[in-house]
Order: sequence, then C-alpha cells, then structure tokens
Amino acid sequence: MKEKFLKILPYSGYVLFLGLGLILFFTAAFLVVVVRTKDEQKVLMPNITGKNYIEVHNELQRLQLKVKLETKRIPEKTDGIVLSQSIDAGKEVEAGSKIYVTVNIGFDRVTVPDVKGQDLKRARAILEKVLSGEIYVPMSIGGITYVPSRGDEPADTVIDQIPQAGKETHSGEKVYLLVTESNTSKSSKVLTPKDWEELLIAVPTPFAVEALQRNKIPYKIQEIQKAKRREDSGIVQSIKVTESGAHITTVFHEAQERMLYDYETVSYEIDDTDVYTAYLSYTDAKTGTEMKREVLTSQKLKEDEMLHLVVYRGPSAKLTLVGLETGEAKTWKWKGVY
Repeated sequence: MKEKFLKILPYSGYVLFLGLGLILFFTAAFLVVVVRTKDEQKVLMPNITGKNYIEVHNELQRLQLKVKLETKRIPEKTDGIVLSQSIDAGKEVEAGSKIYVTVNIGFDRVTVPDVKGQDLKRARAILEKVLSGEIYVPMSIGGITYVPSRGDEPADTVIDQIPQAGKETHSGEKVYLLVTESNTSKSSKVLTPKDWEELLIAVPTPFAVEALQRNKIPYKIQEIQKAKRREDSGIVQSIKVTESGAHITTVFHEAQERMLYDYETVSYEIDDTDVYTAYLSYTDAKTGTEMKREVLTSQKLKEDEMLHLVVYRGPSAKLTLVGLETGEAKTWKWKGVY
C-alpha cells in the first residue's frame, strides 16, 4: 500500500501544479475581461450643432472623442459655427470614438497686411484688396485713433495696427489703426474731458493709452471686465477724464488656448511707492529688429496700489515694470502657441 502511495505521489504533484496553473489562467483571463470592460467607458454625445466650435472643443476632448474636422463655407451663417456632427446628440458611445464635425467658414481666410508706415489713404487702399487664395477681399477698419506726431513721424501716417501684420484670420475681423494727426487737423484747441471721453470710447485700450500718454494725461485702468463677445476683447468699455487723469474700464476675453496674436492683461500690487514706467518689448515681424515701447510713462504709484495693464502682442513679447528709484519690479513674458 505504501509503495502504491509513493508511486502515485509524483503524479498528484503534477495534477496539483496543473490545477493551480488553470486557476491562475482563468483568474487572469477574468481580470483582463473586467479591465477591458472597465476601459470601454460609455459617454453621452452632447448636442454641439449650432454652437461655436471653439466653445465645445474642450468638452469633446474631455469626453475622449477623436475629432475629425471638416469645413464648409456658408456666408450667411456665423463663422466657426458647427453645422453638423456625425454622432447624433444623446447617443451613448464608447470613449475614444471618432466623430466628424463640420465647421462653417463664413468668411474668406486672409493674412493681415502690414500697413504701418503707410499714409492713411494708402492704408485704406491696401485693406480694400487683401488676397484670399486666388481672389481679393476687403477688410473693414474698426476705428482710427489719432495721436500727435513724435520725432520724425510724418503726419497722417499709420504708426500701429491691431491686429498685427501676419495674423492668419478671416476677412470679417476689423482692423484698428493708430494714426498721427494730419497737418490740417492740428489746432490750438484744448480738448475737454468730454471730448476725450467721446474720442476714446470703444477704442482698443493700447491705442487709448498711447493717445493719453502723448498728450501727457496720466491714466489708470480701474477695472477689467469680462467681455460678453470675443470680438470686444481689449476695447475701452468706459472712460472718465478728470483733472487727476483718465480712469478706464476695459473688457477682456480670456482665450482657452493661447493664440499667436492676442490681448494680454496683467494685475500687480505695487511693493514700493515710486515713479514707474512699463515697457513692452517684441520683435518687429517686418524688419526682425527688437522693438520697445512704453505702455506706462513715469507715473507715481503708491505701495499696495493695484496696477492693471492691457497690451496687444504678437507671437512673443515681454512686459517690464521699472521703478525710477527701486529698479525692475516685475517682468511678464508671453509666447503664442496657435
């Protein structure tokens, strides 16, 4: 009996080993099925038709949907609006599913031309015929802000523009111009506070600031409100001019993705009472040279006072705040992505 048991013992070990192996195999297979089932999450497709694609892009990314963009041009419909979606709203799909989204291109695509240095008449003519593919289309002037000439700047000449030259955009975007006063428009008349308020309302904040500084009027941006429309970003919402200077309220739309050309806002609590100047540095797209311009000139700011600044930049820029006695106080750097 003992001998039979000893003969059987090695085989029973094999059977036990095989049994454990099968248990481990089926356990592993079960876990794989559970994990795969867990990974195949279901998501509910939202209704994005009729909405601006920029506003729904992040939501589609959050749902892990693979978006394939297609475009169609219907001038009568809003630019950037979603015309159709390949997956019906309310349908349950697996995360990672592919969805085709058709977006309307309501305007002709253009590259903003460079009109800096041109006289106003020539600048208007250039904007009237901007190349889009194989055709010419017009771009509208949103407004013209006049400022006194400095140095050797010729009269009636464009010295700045928003948006900057080189921006890829659509023909519906308006171009704002900063222009030196013409010889015929110059007079000895001193503008009243009411005149200034009428002149600078709905003007790009950087241009309003330039006009005030060239006329030696100190300014303060009192408040930066949220823009109700993206196209209003950076525009002066209201302005009050008193003996102490101009007090500005502007509006700003913070883009979800950083753009190559955009408005930027900064807020900074002053550490030390001093006379401050702020410089915006950037590379001129036309000449490739480093440019520097003052966006705040020799203004006394008190300790703990809140400073707000609004600038418009190209693909990259640097804003530096410097105190007359205390030196460099703060530097902000921006680099466009899209």
